[in-house]
Amino acid sequence: MSVIIEFPPDIEATLRERLARVPQNVAAFVVEAVREKLSRSQTLDEICEPFAQSVAAAGVTDEELDQLFEEGRENVWQAKQSLRP
Repeated sequence: MSVIIEFPPDIEATLRERLARVPQNVAAFVVEAVREKLSRSQTLDEICEPFAQSVAAAGVTDEELDQLFEEGRENVWQAKQSLRP
């Protein structure tokens, strides 16, 4: 895919300064930056997928998982209540 990017003058100046110090062209730099950004931006479903797979593999039902979280929430609430004067 080819893309034409118009950088604001301040970003262009910074980019030129950075690339003058390292042996890398603009295209390679931009591709690397996009790769980094894409690898960090995951959907909530993507982030939760390993957990969902583990739950499914363990045979835990939705009801059991709901109960587990409810118990955990209740335990935290009870612990906070016991800290009140």
